[in-house]
Amino acid sequence: MDLTPHLASLPDLPPQSCVFNPAIVHVTGSLYVLFTRVYVAKDPAKRCVLGQLDTPPFMDAWNGTLANLLAVVRLKRRSLPAGPTPVVRAPMGIKVIGYRYLNETNLEDGRLFKDKAGRVMLYLSLPFGKYGGLRSSINLVYRVYLNCTLTGRPVRCDPSMGPARLLYYTGSRAWDKNWVPWNGTSMMSYVRYGPFGPHSTIDWLSYTEPRPRNRFATVASETFFTRFNATFGHLMHLSGGTPAVLEPGGESYLAVGHVRAHPACLHPQAIPGLLELLGPKVRANCLHMLKLPADTKESIPFHTFNYVGAGGKEFKHYHVDYSFFFYRFSASPPYPITHISHGVLPPSEGHFGIVFPNGLERLGSDWLIGYGDGDQAAKLMLLGAADVEKLLVPLPMMERLVKEYSVCTLQLQGQDNARSEL
Repeated sequence: MDLTPHLASLPDLPPQSCVFNPAIVHVTGSLYVLFTRVYVAKDPAKRCVLGQLDTPPFMDAWNGTLANLLAVVRLKRRSLPAGPTPVVRAPMGIKVIGYRYLNETNLEDGRLFKDKAGRVMLYLSLPFGKYGGLRSSINLVYRVYLNCTLTGRPVRCDPSMGPARLLYYTGSRAWDKNWVPWNGTSMMSYVRYGPFGPHSTIDWLSYTEPRPRNRFATVASETFFTRFNATFGHLMHLSGGTPAVLEPGGESYLAVGHVRAHPACLHPQAIPGLLELLGPKVRANCLHMLKLPADTKESIPFHTFNYVGAGGKEFKHYHVDYSFFFYRFSASPPYPITHISHGVLPPSEGHFGIVFPNGLERLGSDWLIGYGDGDQAAKLMLLGAADVEKLLVPLPMMERLVKEYSVCTLQLQGQDNARSEL
């Protein structure tokens, strides 16, 4: 479901704003909080157009206005029967009942979750420095406040953010981000850039006054991530995405991370000469790239390219390919990751190469995933619990087949972009 028409048209947002990478958390009943990125291109010719994914911010060199949106929405959904293969199922309607346009500074990507007292929190990795240059970040958490009028019609909410609290880990690097909050707790997973694991955790005890940490609370023992990193090098790596949410039964958590792959793994057009060698067919994995000598693999450049999609239309592709992966970890110390999926892509007309997951919540018995498409659109995807289960592979099995780690597109069913008065 594309949220962009409902958000980009809000009165305070400049015309032709790019709205993308939505985080989401449930409040009560049908009420949810959203936090998104907003970008307004400096060059009017490069601003976003609803329904099109051909003017990503990088084409404007990120020289425009970088802002964010905090919103309260009401979601309604419809149920669809589970099929033999995983399908994307969409909520039926959305109504914005309050928002705040945050354009004083660039807060970048946020993750919404609840602390152990049930308070809505926002985790941010606040960036310093210009895109394309030297950058660093600090990791922060904010409490989100909602001032709602629930009596009478229409219901209205005014969302706001409290003061920032520093999440200080002495082992942090200059550009640490994509840490993974655990919904309903004071725990976070620390994301190791490149190998992702072994699964390492930090307990802040309280997000009201998070304590500085000089070591992890736990570190699991998982050989998969070392092998994955040794196999793919810079061709493919795993990183964080959404918060982790406790699964029914209380024995495990589910989260959605992101896969970053060299585009030549999936698109032979990305490397001159590879197209003639392999043909134009989209590939599912990096097997053909793994046959290259190790030093060659590590020196292949990343750059944008054009490719011809369905219907003969030419599209511009980003210099990397982003996709999702689901993973499950135990709710008992040392919290080892037990299952992981291959990379998955939601359907996207005019695939640009960037789909980024920021939000994970339950909607009834299903999983609701908030993600950005092409740095230009904010979308929600609904997957049944049984469909997610089909995607998850036991970690030891995936380790044995690590060279065949693939990226697949999910089937679309029940898409409904119509506005609804709720």
